[in-house]
Amino acid sequence: MAEEEVATQGELAITRTGDRLRLAREAAGLSLADVATRTRITQRHLAAIEKSDFSELPGRTYVTGFARAYARAVDLPEAEIGAAIRHELEEDAYGSRPLYEAYEPTDPARLPTARLTWTLVIVTLLLASAYGVWRFLSVEPDEALIAAQNRAADASEAPQSDAGATPATKAAIGQSAVAANAPVVLTGVSEVWIGFDDAKGKTENWRTLDAGETYQVPPEYIEQFTLRTSIPQALKVTVGGRDIGPIGPADTLVKNVSLKPADLVARAEGNGAAAPAAGPRPKG
Repeated sequence: MAEEEVATQGELAITRTGDRLRLAREAAGLSLADVATRTRITQRHLAAIEKSDFSELPGRTYVTGFARAYARAVDLPEAEIGAAIRHELEEDAYGSRPLYEAYEPTDPARLPTARLTWTLVIVTLLLASAYGVWRFLSVEPDEALIAAQNRAADASEAPQSDAGATPATKAAIGQSAVAANAPVVLTGVSEVWIGFDDAKGKTENWRTLDAGETYQVPPEYIEQFTLRTSIPQALKVTVGGRDIGPIGPADTLVKNVSLKPADLVARAEGNGAAAPAAGPRPKG
C-alpha cells in the first residue's frame, strides 16, 4: 500500500509538460545532445523546454513548434504535447498579470498617493510596451503589418524600365543571369531560426542554424515553400555561390521569401545588396 502511495505522489509531482518530455527522453536512453541531433534544435532551447522556462525561447509559436518536435523525437503524441504547452503558456501569462487593489473614493485614507499613481502608470506603460514587442515578434502579424510589408516588398522588387537604365545597369542585369537549378545555401551568421511555409502560409518545416552552420535547400523545398525568419541579419543566403545580401531589415519578421534562384537574385538587385557576377570578357 505504501509503495502505491509513493508512486501516486511521484506521478502527481509531474505537473509540467517539460517534466513529461524529460522523463520520456531518459526512458528512451537519450541525452539532450541526441534529441538536438534529431530535431535540429539547440540543447539550450531543449533544456529550457524541459524546465518549462519559456522566457529563454524566441516566441510563443516557436515554443509550441519546438515542443512538438521534441515529442516526435521521444515518441510522445505531438498534438497532445502542443496543446499542453499552449495551456501552460496561457497560465504563465495570466499569473504574470499585476494585481490591483480597489480603492473606495469615499475613503480619503485609502486614496492612492501620487507616487503610487505614477507607479501604476509606469507599470501600465511597461505592460503595453511588452505586449507591443510580443505582437511585433509573433509569427503571425496583423493584416496592416502584412500589407505594409507587401507594399515595401513590391516597391523594392519593382523592375526598372529599360528607357531609364544606363548602359552599366543593363550590363549588370545581363551578367546577373543565374541557372534555374543553381544551389541555394543558407548559412547562420549567428544562431538563427528559419521556417519553410507552404502555399497557405503555414509553417510545415523549421530548423535552427548555429553560427557558421550551412544548409543547402532541397530542390523540392525551392519549388514548394517560401522562407521565413525573425532575425534576417543572422542569416546569409547564397545562390550558386553568390551572396544576395540581407533579405530584410534587422530584427524584423520576414516571410514569403521565394527560394527560387531567379527570384533571390532579383531581390538582391532590387536591394542593391549584391555585386554582379563577373561576365565573360569580350573577344578582340
